[in-house]
Amino acid sequence: MAIAAEDQFNSEIKQNGFAFTKANTHTGAETHTGVETHTGAETHTGIETHTGAETHAGLEAGFRRDLQIYLTEATTTLTAAESNKVIIATKASATQTFTLPIATTKGLMFTFVCGDAGGEILITPNAADQISVQAAANGANVIPAAGTGVKNTAATNVKNDFVTLVSDGVGVWYTVAISGIWASQ
Repeated sequence: MAIAAEDQFNSEIKQNGFAFTKANTHTGAETHTGVETHTGAETHTGIETHTGAETHAGLEAGFRRDLQIYLTEATTTLTAAESNKVIIATKASATQTFTLPIATTKGLMFTFVCGDAGGEILITPNAADQISVQAAANGANVIPAAGTGVKNTAATNVKNDFVTLVSDGVGVWYTVAISGIWASQ
């Protein structure tokens, strides 16, 4: 393990387990191969290489989503495994329907983007789920009946209108970001 000089004291505390119990500042390249326990503030600057499984508990500053960009003209049924997908609806006319997976898994996230103002986007939940969405940014909240979708109609949409929905783990998809006009089906 390559460590900066200021970390020398910490690494000597428990060399084999890599246990750190005070604030650490890392500058430069690091390679970690083994079990580590960190209990204190850390600042990392530079390249890090981690080999093996990592377990994180507690709050970590910042977050990273592995985004998948998906351009489609097709009607699509999404799965939980496709969470974090950004779907760009490119159908030039008629309705393009996207069916969400069941909302009982907390934290699933999907973003739908209008890629062609000539088409209409319809997002439908599972029959028992609801979608809580604002009609427009800072607009009225719309919660259609269970199983009823929300849409961005061709009559009012513009290219790049979008909505990002997150499941609550109970049966509701909540809007966390929105642009454009979205209405009940």
